[in-house]
Amino acid sequence: MWIDELLRHVERLRQAAPRLFVAMLGGGAGTFASLGKQGPPVQAGIGRQLGFGTMTVPSRALGDHLAENICLLGLLAATCGKIGREVYTLMKTEFAEVEEPVPPGTVGSSTMPQKRNPKLCQDIIAAGAEVRAMVPLALEAMQTEHEADRTTSLMMDSAEARACIETGDMLARLGAVMRGLRLDPARMRHNLDLGGGLIMAEAVMLELGAAIGRQHAHDVVYDAAQAAATGGKSFGDLLAADRRVTAHLDAAAIAALLDPTAYTGLCAEMAREAAKRAREAIAAAPA
Repeated sequence: MWIDELLRHVERLRQAAPRLFVAMLGGGAGTFASLGKQGPPVQAGIGRQLGFGTMTVPSRALGDHLAENICLLGLLAATCGKIGREVYTLMKTEFAEVEEPVPPGTVGSSTMPQKRNPKLCQDIIAAGAEVRAMVPLALEAMQTEHEADRTTSLMMDSAEARACIETGDMLARLGAVMRGLRLDPARMRHNLDLGGGLIMAEAVMLELGAAIGRQHAHDVVYDAAQAAATGGKSFGDLLAADRRVTAHLDAAAIAALLDPTAYTGLCAEMAREAAKRAREAIAAAPA
């Protein structure tokens, strides 16, 4: 999912590039008054020197392309912040399924020596929030009065600078997290098993539903799930003791249905395909 979302941001930024990277040389009011008919060719020539396109109407009152850039950075920041938050959460002692790189000597707390804090993820979350906070400022900066307004220029310049700097910082840290991310599959499986198989209720319902109908199966599995959740009983044992279930599923079938590793759908295929698309996008990226 992360790859899929990030690749769309790459696509958005590439689509926006011709609108964003444009030369503007139309004079104080964008009329080409000082250059006359030579104005557009001169502007286009400067654009070519810079590797830019050229503005059709080179007015300093236009800021939609600059605001678009910040809006796109805000979208990217939302994805990066989501990724950082997920790793941050899964690093908590109660989960302990993943961990960002913690090099030897890293101090997690000045008073609690045992702490292994998600410092990089905290930085990513904070930077992402700051980038997103620049989006309203950029939209406000589009409200330029007459031909030009230094007030809105100051606002847009500030929003652009802060958003771009924080985005670069955020992406650098995200890269470090992904390169050094440590996974703990044993802890993941332990956490899956905390519910005693309850997480697999849907699989049981669908299998049973093929024999007795989906709604009836939902009611049967619901009864067992609620009894397990409130009575501290084994979900599997409750299913195995229910004649409505055992008339169609034996003990081995119930046990197999309660195995979460057998109900992952197309996750592996989608993950491999996403990784392939990511490698292709990296290979196609300009040096």
